[in-house]
Amino acid sequence: MPTRLNKAPIVFRGMTGREVGVVAVSGLLAGIPLGIIGWWSIGMIAMLPTVMFVCAGIAIWFGGTLMRRLRRGRPETWLYRRLQWIAAQRGFNSAGLIIETATYRPRRDRSFHTGDPL
Repeated sequence: MPTRLNKAPIVFRGMTGREVGVVAVSGLLAGIPLGIIGWWSIGMIAMLPTVMFVCAGIAIWFGGTLMRRLRRGRPETWLYRRLQWIAAQRGFNSAGLIIETATYRPRRDRSFHTGDPL
């Protein structure tokens, strides 16, 4: 029972509240260039927020299906870790993720060996 209490509830089209927020913000950002083109072509500044919110609505509507496909069989925190990993690869490693490949050996380095017996 405690695991069910700690799960984020499904809000819309199989997405949790945070996922709806992420998809909506990405739709808003995707609508900025289209809104600027509409503003420039028609000459009405109201085209910018209108197109942004239409793109956010489209992203939420179709993003639910995409999110269900991406998240199928994965843990609940997969999306957030994936976004952190992508950001870390691009130089924004605020989460402190290890993104470099290295070989670790379980032996001592010779430079630390003094050779003096106890």
